Amino acid sequence: MKTDKSIKNIVCASIYRKVMNPEEWLYSFVHVGNKSIEFNLEENELPIFQVNSSNAKTLITTRQIIEKKNDGLILSIRFEEIGDLVYGNFKGKIDKPQLSIFKIIDIYGKTYDFQMEIGKASIGLINAVNTVLQLKSLKPKRSFDQILR
Repeated sequence: MKTDKSIKNIVCASIYRKVMNPEEWLYSFVHVGNKSIEFNLEENELPIFQVNSSNAKTLITTRQIIEKKNDGLILSIRFEEIGDLVYGNFKGKIDKPQLSIFKIIDIYGKTYDFQMEIGKASIGLINAVNTVLQLKSLKPKRSFDQILR
């Protein structure tokens, strides 16, 4: 099994190979350090990608996805518990918002909604999640079906 450090290095390299103009992202960024100020991480767990908006802070780590909402609610799911990912269909929409949600359905059927920045920044988040899953040899369903009805 890969170490957290090797997972982070591989995922970050993959993100930088695929993204365009990360300096133009409004809410998202790739974590360059190995600590998180906003989140309490497990020993050796490393932050990879973060989305900070006025509503919540979302962190993709080497082990899980965590979101702290401003009302104090904290959502988290370990990668091993992901059964299905639904990123949504936000391409080509007129007057599209800068933030959207992606849904995760765990292996027990519970649904989680996490924020994501759309546009070029979405490639970073999607690539971070998918690459961690691939490195951990996990194969949940991945869908780009419309989730905002």
